[in-house]
Amino acid sequence: MPEPKGTITIRPNGPYRVEGDVPLVAPDGTLYEPKPAYSLCRCGQSSNKPYCDATHKECGFIGTEMADPTAPAGSESSAEAASAIHVLRDGPYEVVGALTLTYSDGRLCEARAFYRLCRCGASKSKPFCDDTHLEIGFRSG
Repeated sequence: MPEPKGTITIRPNGPYRVEGDVPLVAPDGTLYEPKPAYSLCRCGQSSNKPYCDATHKECGFIGTEMADPTAPAGSESSAEAASAIHVLRDGPYEVVGALTLTYSDGRLCEARAFYRLCRCGASKSKPFCDDTHLEIGFRSG
């Protein structure tokens, strides 16, 4: 398992706060402008996707984490991958590289080399993607 090279902290009923110079990869494979820290939308309503624009405060988003932080949430990978977050078109964020994930109540998620985070706001296993975006017709742009 690679060493964590950044952090993702879930804000209560708000965005994912990413810190540690973690690259953000667009659906077409290009990199978004590098930033040492940024907030990613998880309510699905931002006008500035993938970034948070605080719409979660207006739309009544409830982002309570339902998934057990010790349960697997994605494929295990033994490959040494550089930390990055991939924005999938009309889908979740794919996180690679064992970034440290902290729930909004302070619980640390079990380290894993790959997982998918919900960004449509409708997953029943928040913060992880359960493919609900396919059922609700989530569009990222």
